[in-house]
Amino acid sequence: MTSFNFLSIALDARRITRGAPELLAARQHERLNELVTFARAHSRFYAEKYRGLPETIRDVRQLPPVTKPELMEHFDEVITDPAVRKADVQKHIADLGNLGKPFLGKYMVWTTSGTTGTPGIFLEDKNWEAVISAVNVLRIGGEWYNRDVIKGMMKAGGNSASVFAGNGHFFGVTMLERQRQSNRSRGKRIQLIPVTLPINEIVQRLNALQPAMFAGYASALGLLAQEQLEGRLNIHPSIVISSAEPLSAENRALIQQAFGVPPRNNYGCSEGGVMGYECKQGHMHLNADWVLFEPVDAAHQPIPAGQLSDRTLITNLANRVMPIIRYELGDRVSLSPEACSCGITLPVVNVEGRTDEILRFTPAGGQVVPILPLALWSVLKETPGVLRFQAIQTAPDVLKIRLEAKHAHEDAPTWERVSANARAYFASQGLGNVTITRASEPPMRDPKSGKFRNVWKA
Repeated sequence: MTSFNFLSIALDARRITRGAPELLAARQHERLNELVTFARAHSRFYAEKYRGLPETIRDVRQLPPVTKPELMEHFDEVITDPAVRKADVQKHIADLGNLGKPFLGKYMVWTTSGTTGTPGIFLEDKNWEAVISAVNVLRIGGEWYNRDVIKGMMKAGGNSASVFAGNGHFFGVTMLERQRQSNRSRGKRIQLIPVTLPINEIVQRLNALQPAMFAGYASALGLLAQEQLEGRLNIHPSIVISSAEPLSAENRALIQQAFGVPPRNNYGCSEGGVMGYECKQGHMHLNADWVLFEPVDAAHQPIPAGQLSDRTLITNLANRVMPIIRYELGDRVSLSPEACSCGITLPVVNVEGRTDEILRFTPAGGQVVPILPLALWSVLKETPGVLRFQAIQTAPDVLKIRLEAKHAHEDAPTWERVSANARAYFASQGLGNVTITRASEPPMRDPKSGKFRNVWKA
């Protein structure tokens, strides 16, 4: 297996970050052909799929797209290490005690939510780890961590807090746990605060930790910014990082007002790692030297720059243990037709993110309690047996759930688990009065927009 070197990756990334487009194109072509050659030689799935194609690929569009259901169905044939078997990986991720621990001692495992259906399992090898680390240090470090941020981090002893869902092997959570375990001397200074906790408990933990680095879902950051402005939260982070949800202009301004620093935003996924990062001007630049990014229509035909795609195809040029080549993401994006004035020549992307909403319920005789969409999602989607769900608030004390079980014959017990978990979660938020009902209709896309939303208020 080809070995990647951290220093050489960082130096090359430095050249490409502000280099000529021709240099980026050359790297993409070279790395694509190295990946395809390796996949053909070591993956039974790709050897068969690429049978009859030219030995040298001149255009990525010569390769057929792949989907998550297809890769999951043929998991053992996709993987290039014969020691890896899907059944064994599933046993590994079934134990949350394995968060941050490598499978077989050498592969990190990420899982995806399967928002619209099929959940995914993806492996990271040492090559991909080296690329993620080097590119993040070079690009994110250079853009986000100026002298004032570094000074503040040192003053706070490196304390950091991330408000995420912690009940699965998700990309961000697993990376955080790996960081904690690799530096045990700082482990207590790096905290994961479950987004499913009541907001007052999240506030208490943040006040106790006083993090210099503060990360979380955009909706959680906005809610906590309001807690800061109203005096219940009192922290002074040097850097605030938003992920997983769209960061609106209003939320961005609220977060900066509350914490005194501009929020930083990145774009990533389990299949492609950290694919993009914001420059100082707030534009999202793609790490296009390591991830090929294709905005396409429903028929997988390319979309011109400036137009919104129906979906996106990505190719992870670093990962060798589980090749991801022209993989279909549901993300709707548009590439900027113009170069960014910041001087970074990497492509600029605009991502249409989640459209879920913060729900607000009223307890008996109490004040309104906000429920974060990704907190509720993490409770319901991770319930055993759930394929898809939608949670819709229909009254100040009523939540309606559309549910589709993975197996039709397990529909009744799956609903029992979902309703029990939902009631327990709402009770933990002081909302024991909320009624949980099941919708007669299954989960479905919005008939007007075509989007699949998980959480909203009717």
